[in-house]
Amino acid sequence: MWLLCPVTVLFIISAGSGASPPTYVDVRARDTWNLEVRWTADGERRRGVQVYEIQIGRNENFTVVDQRNVSKEAPGAGVLFLTWVWTSALPLQCADHSVRIRCVFSSSLTSSWSAWTTAYGQQHSPSGQVQLFPVQQVLQEGTSTIFCCIPADGANVTAMKLGNVLYTLSPVGGRVQAIREERLDSSLFGVNLICQDDSGSKNIVLNYVTFPPQRPQNLSCETSDLRNIVCSWIAGRKPNLSNNHRRRYTLQFQRSDGVNVTDIPCDISRCTFKMVAEQSFYNISVVVRNALGEERQSYAFNISDRVFPVAEDVSVLAGVTDAEVSWALSGNFSSLQFSCRIRLESAGGQRELQVKVPEWERRVTEHVKHLQPSCQYSITLCCHLLENSCRYTTKPTHFTTDPLVTLSVWRRIERRAHNRSIAVLWKTFNSGSDSNVQVFEVCVKQKDALKSVCENVTKTQVDLTVGAGVYHVSVRAVTLVGLSEPAHITVPSDHPVSKLVEKRIMGDAEGFLLSWSSLSSATGGYIVDWCRRGSATPCDLQWSKVPANQTSLFLTADGFQKGCRYTFRIFSCHSEGDLVHEKQIGYLEEQKPVQFPELEFPPSVSWTSVKLEWSFNEEDPAHPGFITGYMITVHNDSQWNSTHNVWSLSVQMPDCKSLEVAGLQESQQYTICLAACTCVGCGPVTTLTITTLQNRYLLLAKVLTPLLVVMGCFLCFWPCRKTLTGIAVDVFKFPSDHTMKVLELDGNLYEVSENLRALQVEDCKCCELEIMEAPSTVAEKSCLLFTDSSWKQKDLSVLAAPPLTENRPTPVGWAAAENAPPCREPGGETMTSMVNLTYLSSLPCPEDPEGAPPYHTSQEAGPSSDGYVTSITMVTRCDSG
Repeated sequence: MWLLCPVTVLFIISAGSGASPPTYVDVRARDTWNLEVRWTADGERRRGVQVYEIQIGRNENFTVVDQRNVSKEAPGAGVLFLTWVWTSALPLQCADHSVRIRCVFSSSLTSSWSAWTTAYGQQHSPSGQVQLFPVQQVLQEGTSTIFCCIPADGANVTAMKLGNVLYTLSPVGGRVQAIREERLDSSLFGVNLICQDDSGSKNIVLNYVTFPPQRPQNLSCETSDLRNIVCSWIAGRKPNLSNNHRRRYTLQFQRSDGVNVTDIPCDISRCTFKMVAEQSFYNISVVVRNALGEERQSYAFNISDRVFPVAEDVSVLAGVTDAEVSWALSGNFSSLQFSCRIRLESAGGQRELQVKVPEWERRVTEHVKHLQPSCQYSITLCCHLLENSCRYTTKPTHFTTDPLVTLSVWRRIERRAHNRSIAVLWKTFNSGSDSNVQVFEVCVKQKDALKSVCENVTKTQVDLTVGAGVYHVSVRAVTLVGLSEPAHITVPSDHPVSKLVEKRIMGDAEGFLLSWSSLSSATGGYIVDWCRRGSATPCDLQWSKVPANQTSLFLTADGFQKGCRYTFRIFSCHSEGDLVHEKQIGYLEEQKPVQFPELEFPPSVSWTSVKLEWSFNEEDPAHPGFITGYMITVHNDSQWNSTHNVWSLSVQMPDCKSLEVAGLQESQQYTICLAACTCVGCGPVTTLTITTLQNRYLLLAKVLTPLLVVMGCFLCFWPCRKTLTGIAVDVFKFPSDHTMKVLELDGNLYEVSENLRALQVEDCKCCELEIMEAPSTVAEKSCLLFTDSSWKQKDLSVLAAPPLTENRPTPVGWAAAENAPPCREPGGETMTSMVNLTYLSSLPCPEDPEGAPPYHTSQEAGPSSDGYVTSITMVTRCDSG
C-alpha cells in the first residue's frame, strides 16, 4: 500500500480586519482513503463548542470537492491541536488533496481562511510503469468505488478494465484517469483491476471484496467433562475470504482473580477453553473481526448448570437371554452424582432402564436380562446429573442375542447318469453349556410337494440321492433345552453349467482376500466354498456365508498350506437355489515346480540350430505354483573355457512347448537343460546332449571354390592361349649366336602338337610330315607386325604365327578366328608355321608377290637384322580324297 508522507505547513496570519484563522494546519494520509487534518485550537475560546469550516481541494487549482463545518469541544489545558479525519471517495494516491480552515463564530462572522495545506499524490513520482490504486485493499460489497490509473512517464492511459469489463475513462487531473464501479460484488474472491497506456505498459492489481462481520447468534456454553468449556454459536453468512483477510473469531472473559483472558482463537462457530479452578461463574464475549470492522456477543452462565456428560465407547456382549452393556464417562465427576438411561428397542417393542451411579467410575457396566434368543436389539444411552435433564444420546448400537444352537448348512453335488448324489453338510455353534446337541433333524422336500421327508442323524453330514428338480433341505439341532432355529438350503434343478473362466488370485502371509462382481439377483447373499486340503483328496469342504451387500471376503492364513492350490467357488443365492457365480484359484504362497518337463526325442538338429519340443501339463493342480513359462539353458561342451559357452532362453507362455535354439556352431556338442518355472523360480531340469551336424554345403563350397577359380582363370586366358604360348617359348629362348635345333619327336605327332599348342587335329589322313629348319627372311620378320591400324598401338612382345587362310594372305601375328579352316593348297598340302619371335622389326609388311607358291620356307634375315627368329615349318601332306 502506498502511504503519503505528511506535509506540514506552518504559517502565521497577521491580524487584520477580523478574527485570525488557525495558525497551524497539518495534513497527512492515514491510508488509501482517510486524510487526517490537525490544526491549532482557538486560544481565545476555552469553553464550549468550537466550529470550524473546512474545505477540501484537489489538484493544483484547488478544486473544492468537499466543504463542511466541523464542531469540536474546546480543548482542555495543555491541549493545542484538534484532529479531524476526512474519508475520500478517490484513492489519495491519485491526486493532490489540499485543506484550508477558518473559524466560524456565528452565521455571519467567520475568520479568514488559512493557507492551503497539501498532501501530495503519486502522480508526480517518476515511474516507468503503470500505477494502479487501490492495491490489494479489502472493499465492501455493494458500495460505489473509484479506481484510478497513473500512466508511465510521458504516456497516456488508453484503457481500464475490472475483470473482463471495459469501463469509460474519467479524467482526474493531469494524465491520471479513473473509472467507477457503482456496486461491488462479493460472489468472487476478488476483482482484478487492469490498466494499459499508449507506451505499451500494462499492469494488473487485485483487490478483495467482502462484507462486514455479523454478530454471533444463539451463543451458549457447556461442559461434558468439567475440564473444558465448549461455546458454540451461529456465525451467520459464510465468509468468502481466507488467509490474511479471513474473518477472525476470538473469545474473551475475566477470571475470578481479576485477570483478563483475551483473544483465545476460535473456529467459525465453536470455541473451547479450559475451566478455571474454583470458578463457577463466567461472563464471556465472542469477538469477530475483519478488515471492514468488528462485532461482539456476550454470554454469562454458571458452569454447574451447564454440565452434560457424554457416554463414549459403548460395547455390548450378547448372550442367549442376556447382554452386558458397558460404556465410558470421560471427565472429573468425583464430587457429582449422575444417572444414565438405557433404552432397549427390538421388533417386539422398547423398554428403558435407569442406572444410578452413586460414585463416579470411569467405566460403567450394566447387566441387561430377560432377552429373547436369536433376537435383534438396538441400545442407546444418555447420562446426566441428577438435577439436570438428559441432553446427549448416543447413536444406536445393534446386537443380536445368541440362539440356543446356530447351524450353517452347505452341500456338495455330484452328477450321475440318471440322478444326483448330494452331500449335505453343516456346522454347529453352541451358545452355552446347557445347549448340548443330542441329534440333528434333517428334512428334505421337493418343490411343490406336500410333505417333507425327515430323519434324525448324529453326524454332521448326510448323503442324499435326488432327481433333477428343485429340493429344499432344512437342518435343526435337538438339544436339552429345545430345538434350534432351522437352517435352510435349496438345491437347484439339474441343468448344464457353462464352464467358468478361472480367475487367478494370490494370497499372502495374512491370508486370502477374495472379491467378486456384484449380482443384483443374489437376494440371499453369497456363499464361498473351498477344500481345506486344496486339490488333495478327500476334499474336507469348507464354506462361508456373505451378506448380499458385500462382495468381498477375507480368509485368514490359518488352515491354508503353502504351495497348495486352492479353488474357491462363489455361489449366488437365489430362491431357486445356489448357482456358481465365479471361480477363483490361487496359492497362499507359491513354490518352485517339482515336476520335470519331458523332452520329445529325437530333436530336430541342424548345423546351426536345434528345435526342441516337450510335453508338460501346466494346468495340473498338483503344481506348487502357477506355471509362468520355461527356462532353457544351453552349454557349449566344446568351449568350456569360453566366456560365451552358456546362455539361457525363456519361454513366457506356459502353453508354448516348442522352441528353436539358433546361433549354434557346426560339429559342436551342446548340453541343453529344460525346466518349468513359477513366479518364485524354476524347478528340476531335464537334460539333453546333442551334436550339431557338419555343414555339407560349406564343405562343398570350400572344394568347389578353387575349382571354379581355376576354371574361371582358364576361361579368362583361353582367348590369349596363343599369346601365352609365345611367352612360354620366349622364356626358353637361346642366345642370338646359336640356332635352334630341329625339334626331336620322341612321341607321336599328337603329343608334339599339344606341347607346341600350334597344331590342331583335323579330319584328314596325314601321309607325311616334314620338319624343316630355316632362318626367317627380313620380309617374313617384318610381316609379323600388324598392318591393321587398330592394332598398331598394341605392345606385342610375343606372337604366334597363325595359319594362312585361303585366297588371301593373313598377316603374320594376326590372331586367326578359332573356326577358320586351315590353309589347303591345290596340291593337298597344309603348311603350318611356328615362329619363336624375340625381336620384331619396324619394317612394313610387303604384300605377297603374285604367283607366290602355295607354301614357302622362311629364310634367315640379312645382316641388317638385329633380331633372332627361329622358324619351324611343318608341312603335312594330306590326301585329297
